[in-house]
Amino acid sequence: WSRREICLLSGLVFAAGLCVILGCILVLKYLALEQDAYCLEGCQERKAFTKASRFIATNIDPTIDPCKDFYSFACGGWLRRHAIPEDKLIYGIIAAIGEQNEEKLQRLLLQPVRRPYLASAERKVK
Repeated sequence: WSRREICLLSGLVFAAGLCVILGCILVLKYLALEQDAYCLEGCQERKAFTKASRFIATNIDPTIDPCKDFYSFACGGWLRRHAIPEDKLIYGIIAAIGEQNEEKLQRLLLQPVRRPYLASAERKVK
């Protein structure tokens, strides 16, 4: 073997080793990203379940026997917090959310403008 062939062969072995190492790093990074995505989905799912269980727990009436009056058991907490207004024939969660949104919008529109620029969207809306 000549000196030149040995240098080329050692360079080739080094380049091949470097490619193998970089390939392993990329595979490990890809696997880690998949696990992170799974964790994010799992965490989001856990938060959604917690929120739903809290909503159910606040809307039931545990003092009522569900075998005797299931409707009052299932909706008693919500009915206690949201009395049907006298001016409405029907009232449900959609109407309650609509009223909450109207109150929020009214508060936002009645607040003073925070941005001093004449061209700000907030100033144009108000």
